[in-house]
Amino acid sequence: MYPSDVPVEDLIREARERFNIAIEERDIPAIRALLAPEYHIVTGRSEQSHGADREAGRWESRFRSDPTVTYRRSPRDVTVNEDWGLAEELGNWRGSYTTEGVLVHTSGVYAAKWQRTETGRWVLQAELFTTLTCTGPESGCRPPDPIHQ
Repeated sequence: MYPSDVPVEDLIREARERFNIAIEERDIPAIRALLAPEYHIVTGRSEQSHGADREAGRWESRFRSDPTVTYRRSPRDVTVNEDWGLAEELGNWRGSYTTEGVLVHTSGVYAAKWQRTETGRWVLQAELFTTLTCTGPESGCRPPDPIHQ
């Protein structure tokens, strides 16, 4: 259907590395190009955002307000459903940013759902991040707002 000499798992890992490089280089168009139009994210602080354009805007704002911000995602496992054009990526992430003049370090785990486009490119449909560690000032390591039920 989409012939390629490169295994899909490698294509996903290559796309993830392009995303990491785009974050390092503050390249908003490159970030946007890796997101499906209806992309959805749940951040490590449980904030949610929907839509590729909105997420690109969030990155742009983040980069503008904090020149130290950086994140890196490292895939551990990629599982592929070639027939349906879907893939799941599981991995670890780490990030840092500045709050009150102090560097904050965060890390955790993530799950990502990739989907192949009609043209054969792989784009992110959804990502879910869970923060496991945070070191820095209390204002930079705030837990998610409680869920009231």
